[in-house]
Amino acid sequence: MTMTLQEILNRLRELQGSATDAYYQVPETDENENARSYVDKLRYEIDMLTIEVEKINKEGYTIS
Repeated sequence: MTMTLQEILNRLRELQGSATDAYYQVPETDENENARSYVDKLRYEIDMLTIEVEKINKEGYTIS
C-alpha cells in the first residue's frame, strides 16, 4: 500500500480526533488518572508527528 504524505496527514488528524474523544470519555477520577495521562501523551505524540509530516510535506518531499 502506498500513501502520500497528505493521506498520512489525514489519517493522523483522524487519530487525533479519536484520541481527543477517548481523553474526554475517561472520567476525571483518581482511579483514571493514569489512563487519562496515557491518552494525553498519545495526543501529544500525534500532534508532534503531524507537525513533522506537515513540515516535510510543505517542503515538497515525497515518500516511496
